[in-house]
Amino acid sequence: METTAPNATLHVTRQSRTIVALKRLGMGCGLTVAIAGIAFAILLYRRPLWVMDEAMRARLAMAGIHSEYVRVGSYRVHYFVGGQGKPVLLIHGLGSRSEDWTPEMPAYVKNGFRVYAIDLLGCGRTDHPDIAYTMRQQADLIHGFLDAVHVQQTDVIGWSMGGWVALEFALQHPRSVRRMVLMDSAGLWFQTSLTPDVLEPRTVPQLKRLEALLMPHPPYLPEFFQQDLARAMQRNYPVVHRTLESMLREKDELDGRLGQLRMPVLLVWSAQDELIPPSVGLRMHGMIPQSVLELYSGCGHIGPATCADRIVPRVVDFLRGQPPTAGGIHTY
Repeated sequence: METTAPNATLHVTRQSRTIVALKRLGMGCGLTVAIAGIAFAILLYRRPLWVMDEAMRARLAMAGIHSEYVRVGSYRVHYFVGGQGKPVLLIHGLGSRSEDWTPEMPAYVKNGFRVYAIDLLGCGRTDHPDIAYTMRQQADLIHGFLDAVHVQQTDVIGWSMGGWVALEFALQHPRSVRRMVLMDSAGLWFQTSLTPDVLEPRTVPQLKRLEALLMPHPPYLPEFFQQDLARAMQRNYPVVHRTLESMLREKDELDGRLGQLRMPVLLVWSAQDELIPPSVGLRMHGMIPQSVLELYSGCGHIGPATCADRIVPRVVDFLRGQPPTAGGIHTY
């Protein structure tokens, strides 16, 4: 009769225990992954904008762009900064914030620029004071901000209302601006059937109407995402409303003044912009003799984000001092 040696029995027992432990560990890991997946799904359902914001900030962090605060007068101002080289200041539009430059910022850093993307007064994580939110107040903030971060001269890129702020700043402080890029810029009065309430949607159908105005082909967004977006936008409506009132009061502020600009100016316009149509860009181009106008087909008002892959390389060439022939109009 054969007997099993004690050492062999002990070895088999240990091996069996190891196999059982590994199986239990595998089951535990699978359970952990499943729970994590469920938790993420719940978080995505309840706070989709927060998830999206964290993803954008992670993308910026991977590009070496980080969040900072600085004191400008009595205001605490938030901004993103990253990269080395010539400074470029990014100024966002109405109801927007610095994170909305995420599709462009890493590309500017990669191409050898030091990027500053500021949250204007009443926007993002900058203070929300009880003021009128005029373009001049925002331009004064830009001036104070550049002093606070020790930048004497910079390239400036303004998008939508941010273009108006950039123009006001450049007219007040021309030596502070080396080159300027205006993207689907506000600043000139034009006839439109749109009313200010279009920019203040309070329901999902109203939000979808705005999205159709901003993009030729809006992407599908689930209902829960649209609801979260509508709630987030409503929190900023007091500032948006005051800003719109200021813009209407100042509608003629830039008329007759744009010819004073002497720095090179690139006008970037989306051909399908229904909010601020290309006709406004053509008028600006006519008022700024040294400007270049570029029209991008298939893009709407938020083309600087959705068409960044086409727009950014042209902007980089312009900032590097390689613009197309001054006074030209180009279509892409």
